[in-house]
Amino acid sequence: MPWLIATMLMPACTTLADDVFRYYPAIPLPGEIICVPPPATAEEGMVMESLAGAAARATMEGRASVLVWEDLDYGAYPRWLQELSEAHSIPLRRMSLGDAVEELSREGVIKGYVVYRHDRSERPLHAAGPMDDSANSGTVIAGLRSGLLVEESLEDRYQRLGLRKLADARRVSLEECLDRYDQVLSRRVMCVLDPRVRNARSMAIACRSMVCSTAGDAYSRALRRCEPDSPVLGWGAGDEAAMTIPSSRAGLFQTATNWCHNLTVLSIEALSPGIDMHWEGARQRPQAPPADHYVNFTITDGDNIQWAMGNFQEGGGGPHYYGNPRRGEVPYTWGLPAAGLAQLSPRTLRDILRDATPNDDFVHYNGGGYFYPDLYGADRGDDEALLRHARRLRAYCDLTGIRVVTFNFQDWDGPDARRACAIFAREIPGLLGILAFQYYPYSAGEGEMYWVRGAEGEAVPVVSCRKTIWANTPRPNDAPPAQVAEALNGLAAGDDTLFSWVLVHAWSAFADPETSAADASAGAAIGYLPAVWAAERLDPTVRPVRADELLLRLRDQR
Repeated sequence: MPWLIATMLMPACTTLADDVFRYYPAIPLPGEIICVPPPATAEEGMVMESLAGAAARATMEGRASVLVWEDLDYGAYPRWLQELSEAHSIPLRRMSLGDAVEELSREGVIKGYVVYRHDRSERPLHAAGPMDDSANSGTVIAGLRSGLLVEESLEDRYQRLGLRKLADARRVSLEECLDRYDQVLSRRVMCVLDPRVRNARSMAIACRSMVCSTAGDAYSRALRRCEPDSPVLGWGAGDEAAMTIPSSRAGLFQTATNWCHNLTVLSIEALSPGIDMHWEGARQRPQAPPADHYVNFTITDGDNIQWAMGNFQEGGGGPHYYGNPRRGEVPYTWGLPAAGLAQLSPRTLRDILRDATPNDDFVHYNGGGYFYPDLYGADRGDDEALLRHARRLRAYCDLTGIRVVTFNFQDWDGPDARRACAIFAREIPGLLGILAFQYYPYSAGEGEMYWVRGAEGEAVPVVSCRKTIWANTPRPNDAPPAQVAEALNGLAAGDDTLFSWVLVHAWSAFADPETSAADASAGAAIGYLPAVWAAERLDPTVRPVRADELLLRLRDQR
C-alpha cells in the first residue's frame, strides 16, 4: 500500500544529530558524586538544592569536580544513579547533608549563605495570592554568589559551621533582583517556582537563571529579557493560563519540572551518543486490518517532564500509565517531552523508548514544551521564536525517530494557528502530521482537519481532537470510555474512511467503563486502562491504530 512506502521514505535517524540545540548549559562529568539523604523538611531541602546547584556551577567553571545527589529510594532514581556511576566510573560517596556542607565549604565550592524567610501564607500550594517570595530572590543571589539558601530559623546552625552571611534575601524583591543582576543572569533559561517548592532549584542555580513566583511585573520583565525560544524551568504559582499565555507571547515555553530531582546529575549525559534515544518502532509500523473508521487514543499531559521522570513509568502511579501490565494490548500513543528529557534526563527517555511494545507509539507533545503556537512570540512581532523552535525540534525528530507533533492552541484553526502549523510542516522534513487540540475545550475542532504545505511540497494534515475520555465535566465531547466508544461507533463513514483522534485525560478516574469516579482510589482506573475499555467496545469496522498509522492512512486517502 502507498502508506507503507511512505514509511520507508522517512529520513533516517543518526545516533546524535550534529545540529541538536542545547537549551541548557553542559555540566561536565564530575570526579565524584556526593550522595546525601533526602531532606526531612522543605527548609533543609532548600539547603540541599542550593548545595547541589553550587557544586554543579563550580564544576562547570572548573573550580571543582563534584556533584551532589539526593539519595532517593523512589522510582528509577536509584537505578539511574548506579548505571551512570558504572558507565563513567564515577565514585559515589555517602554522607550527611551537614558533612557535605562542611566539606564543600572548606573546598571553596560554597562561599557562605543567603538567608530567606519560608513562605507560610495560607494560600494552597501553586495557587496565586499573597506570598513571601524571598526564597526565589535568595535562589537568584545564591546562584550568583555560590551561596547556600538558608531559612532564617536555620541561620544559627550554619553560622556555627563557620559560614558567613553573603546576603539577606528578605530585603530584596524580585524586581530588585532584575534591576541589580540583569547583566549577569542567564538570558537562555529562566525559572518559575512556588516559593515553598525546593525542587529544580539546583538547576536554576547552575544556570544562573532568574526565578519568579507568579504572574506580575517581575515575571513579565523576566520573560522579555530572555532570548526567543528559551525554556522556563519549574512551574509557577497561579492559574495555568495566566502563566502560560504570557510566556507563550514572549516566545518561551514551560517545562513542568517543579517536582524533578537530581537534574544537575542526570543531565551530565545530555545528548550522549552512549545512550540510545532512538525509538526503534518508528520504522516498524504495524498495519491494522482494513476498516471504515480508524481511531487513535493519545494520553494528555505529555509535556510534563517531572511526570515522565516520576510516576509515569515507575513509582506509585506507574501501573496506571507506562507501567501498566496490560500495556501493548491495544494501539496507544504516549506524549513525550522528548527534547527536554534528552537534555535533563536522557536515561528516562531511553527507558521509555526502549521498552515500547509494537502497539506503543510516541508524539512530541506540545512540540516538546508547554506553549501555545498561535501566540508564540506574538509580543516580539515576528515568527523568530516559532522558526527557532521548529528548526530545533527537527533535530530531536531525527534523534528520536518521532515524527508526529501535538499542539495546544488557543484557537486551533485560526489564522495564527494555521501559520504556526505551516512553519512546523515546512521546517521538519518527514513530519507525518500535527494533532491539534484547543486549550478550552480540547475537542473544539470535533475531528475537523485542514492541510498545510510540507518541506518537500507535500500536504501535511492537521487533525483536531474529536472526543476526550474525561471524567466529570459538562462538556458534550467529554465522556467515560463506553460512551466515547458508542459515539465513535455511531459515526457514519459514507464513501470515505473516517479518522478520529481521541485524547485520554491523564488524570481522570473511572469506576468502570461507564462511570466517572471522584478520584483514583478504591480501584478506579486512570491513564491507560480507560482507553483499553473504549477500544474493547469499538465495532469490528472501527479499528484503533497508532498515531503514525492514522496519519499515514489519512495522507494515503487524500
